[in-house]
Amino acid sequence: MAKKPRPAVGADELRDRILRCLFERHSSARGPAKIPIGIRDLQRELKQRHDMTQQEVSSNLDYLVQVGWVREVVKERSFKTQGGMELGREQVQYKISDVGINHLQSATIFHKPTTGINITNVHGVTVVGDGNVVNTQFTEASRALDDLQRAIESSDEITDPVKLDAAADISAIRAQIAKQRPGAEVIQAAWTSLEGIATASGVVDAVLKVKALLGPLLGIPA
Repeated sequence: MAKKPRPAVGADELRDRILRCLFERHSSARGPAKIPIGIRDLQRELKQRHDMTQQEVSSNLDYLVQVGWVREVVKERSFKTQGGMELGREQVQYKISDVGINHLQSATIFHKPTTGINITNVHGVTVVGDGNVVNTQFTEASRALDDLQRAIESSDEITDPVKLDAAADISAIRAQIAKQRPGAEVIQAAWTSLEGIATASGVVDAVLKVKALLGPLLGIPA
């Protein structure tokens, strides 16, 4: 009997599956060194669980790394060639980051503020609001994102699952505007989802304000 094709799955669902797989590994590991997993093992695991292809795992894992929900763990390894020469080779593995854990656990009182970075030494970067690091070009946008998140959280017209997704999208945008070179594609993808809740009362104005301030990154002509 021919195998039935897997139903079409959206990018958010694929990313959620990857993140939850890494979260389970984080929760069940016997020690910190056992938490990271290589790309091949992760692809094999998700193939068995969800019939995900290697391409689906690779592309969506890369996105999760870019927005900070997954972290790369790089180890230096060495091996000897047949000629006896010792060569170095990097081993790259992956684990869920604190941002990803906070998302799945609805945050924690132990959330770590940005520390260990002397922001005054980084040109064009500042700290605003509740310790959020942001490119100075987008200081107002960061404050507008705060207002948008508060408006979404207080809305009676938006369901809790949608609020959680919106918080994740806002986090993704924040991660980009902290960079000296924000990733426009990542911001646009997150914004597409956020803009879908713009019709809720009390949220419309906040959405329009953020949209205006992020205009250049959203491909909107000045």
